[in-house]
Amino acid sequence: MSNNIIEYLNTNNGVKTVKVNNYLLHSKYDPITEAKRIVEKEFEPNYVHVVFGYGLGYLVDELKKKIHNTENLIVIDPLYSEINSAIDKNIDFTFIEEINNEAIEQFVAKSLNNLSAKVKVICSPNYDKILEKELLVVLESIKTVQRIHQVGENTTRQFSFAWQENYIHNLLHAYTNHSFKELKQRYICPVIVISGGPSLKKQIPLLKKIEGKALTIASGSTINSLLNHGIEPDYVVSIDGGTANFNHFKEINKIKSHLIFGFSSHYKIQEEFPNTQYAILDAGDEDFQSYIKDKFNIEVPLIAGGASVANFAFTVACFMTKGPIAVIGQDLAYTDNKSHEDSNKHFIKVDEAFKKERGMFEVTGYNDDKVLTDYAFLLMKKDFERLNRQIQHPSPIFNCTEGGAKIEGMEQLSFLEFCNHYADEKIVDKVIVSSKQQGIDKNSFISKMQDEISIYNKIITEIEIGLVTLGRNRSNTYFEKSVLRELDKIDKTIKKYRVKTAMNHIFDPITMDVLRNFEPIPGESDTEAYQRVFAQNKELYTRLLEAFKITKQYILDAIENANKLM
Repeated sequence: MSNNIIEYLNTNNGVKTVKVNNYLLHSKYDPITEAKRIVEKEFEPNYVHVVFGYGLGYLVDELKKKIHNTENLIVIDPLYSEINSAIDKNIDFTFIEEINNEAIEQFVAKSLNNLSAKVKVICSPNYDKILEKELLVVLESIKTVQRIHQVGENTTRQFSFAWQENYIHNLLHAYTNHSFKELKQRYICPVIVISGGPSLKKQIPLLKKIEGKALTIASGSTINSLLNHGIEPDYVVSIDGGTANFNHFKEINKIKSHLIFGFSSHYKIQEEFPNTQYAILDAGDEDFQSYIKDKFNIEVPLIAGGASVANFAFTVACFMTKGPIAVIGQDLAYTDNKSHEDSNKHFIKVDEAFKKERGMFEVTGYNDDKVLTDYAFLLMKKDFERLNRQIQHPSPIFNCTEGGAKIEGMEQLSFLEFCNHYADEKIVDKVIVSSKQQGIDKNSFISKMQDEISIYNKIITEIEIGLVTLGRNRSNTYFEKSVLRELDKIDKTIKKYRVKTAMNHIFDPITMDVLRNFEPIPGESDTEAYQRVFAQNKELYTRLLEAFKITKQYILDAIENANKLM
């Protein structure tokens, strides 16, 4: 039961105000005028607004008059039920009554489109005094989302061209290799998902001891740590598209491991990997999945993942087996001031300068201690927690890292206990398939890609016409009807043909910039509005033109590669 003392008072203008623990939540003279003044001062156009403290609703009511889309309004108030005798039927915004950082982060992230970090927090009068600790949780949750979105945006901007190039080239490798769907629930044995965190070192002796008694899956560059210790995993997952990831793989040969690759994986890894390969797609790639099915009649499964290859390796394990799963080496923190297991090529010894550079902070550890992490690791940790909640696995899943950060919601078990209980006999159901698909028709692949070149040529011509049409508009306050008709026709043509192409992540930075950088300005004149929309369309067409030309070249390169490799 609450210990809050709540008192209602009449104000001079006839509306009510309220006191909580002797703190007024609204003016005792004129709550509505006070709310208008606060909104006038605090409102930020084109931001998501988070109001901490509903009170009797005056501030929120005034803010709603400014915010045209209430999806961009989040109100948080743990006192709501105590202050208001009945639920307000006019609530048409996101409302949170229980202070829970996970829920707050979820709703804030959902409201922020295109990895935006534009959040305005408005604390209602005296709520910071009544609910000081709760406000800190809210502010920290919002900061976490903003930092995570910044990490996501930086990654997208850095890799969008590389991802597009890899998606194009990996069409060939998906065409000539296997679909991961062939391994769906193929195993019933225990699976160990191995990542390269500092705590992996302590698990190496036991990994060697149980060889052949559990299926082992290495996450990306962890393959090198394992090989350095004389361990060859059954499978290795590759997702990362950078040259650094290729460098981890390019000297690997004469091993038994099989490769599970995402379309974002650096395509040269697939060119050089010596054994059987299986293709997967990110869960967000539904359109690309349909494109592959329509063009090549290949069914590639969608696999939920996250910010790290380790997130994908985890869901890959859940897809492959009905048996129990252990996660090891998944520190998600700088355990013992180390970035990775000692033999990993990425290994860094953490010093004070590196802590500052990475903006490190403490989180709850595996052993309920405090461990150092950063926002990149935190994003991976949250992805693990999300995936573990979402996946309905028929057998238990354990975090057996025995170090690093706690993965909330994932049961913990020592690696020794897991091995003693589950990995106690040899696996007899290992899948054996040929390294390449049989009967591959090189000419068919090349023909289909050449057909796509003609589609790119049509789209490029349409965009160039669109830029000319834009420049033909004579008014400086509005678009002429003839120009709008022509642009509409061009947009429909581009949309019609785009779905027949492999265009993918190269669009992501364009979408972010075109939607973010040209938002309406309050009180803008007709001329200013026209100039803004004109500049937005010009930016869109100019960058689309560049994207299609670059991707066309990737297609030509893929055709040349196909002639060499097949």
